[in-house]
Amino acid sequence: MKHIENIVYPFRKAEILIDYMIPDTPSDVTLLLGHGRYNDMNQPLLKYLSTVLPKENVNLVRFNYPFVEHHRPFISHRKCMIAYRAVLDDIMGELPATKFLFAGGKSLSAHLSAKLDPPEVTGFVFLSYPLHLPKIRIPFSRKKLFALKRPMLFVNGSEDSFCDRGQLELLMGALNPYAHLLLIPETGHSLELRDTEKRTQEELNKEIADIILWFISDVIEKKMKN
Repeated sequence: MKHIENIVYPFRKAEILIDYMIPDTPSDVTLLLGHGRYNDMNQPLLKYLSTVLPKENVNLVRFNYPFVEHHRPFISHRKCMIAYRAVLDDIMGELPATKFLFAGGKSLSAHLSAKLDPPEVTGFVFLSYPLHLPKIRIPFSRKKLFALKRPMLFVNGSEDSFCDRGQLELLMGALNPYAHLLLIPETGHSLELRDTEKRTQEELNKEIADIILWFISDVIEKKMKN
């Protein structure tokens, strides 16, 4: 497995570290996963996926938003979208053989990637997609999700305070046939198990990795048939 780190500057006084985990056998499939508001690209699940998916011949790309280095109470979604776009552009230069590009990420990055709607993206992987604020439940706009009209995988916890289960299931029906859902019992927004007696966190992470691989394979197979 090949490991590459790039640094890009999407706007003034901003620095983005981009982490590439590339399989030994050249791959034309790339998955970009951004992190959430209160962590970085080394969030345990993202780090796990970066070690497992390349073994299945998927280029895995992670990155840190500028706010990771310069903590601020307010985060500009516009600047974060500029940063996400800069990472996509870097992928095109670093991995020009990519034919199937999947994008998304956890929480904030899932929301931003849908809002950005990159035209070169084949499908989206959304981890803990937020639908509303946690307490007063002011809903976030979902118009961008309906505009995507491309395959989407949602991986959410059944007890996610940012995503009411009933609203999520209704959304899946409304997004049919583009959306697929993996709903994980007894987990919240972090996608971390609250009770590890029945199964371990690593077993859950493997289940998430397996469903992502199935989703990518299914999308590519259908695309190649058309």
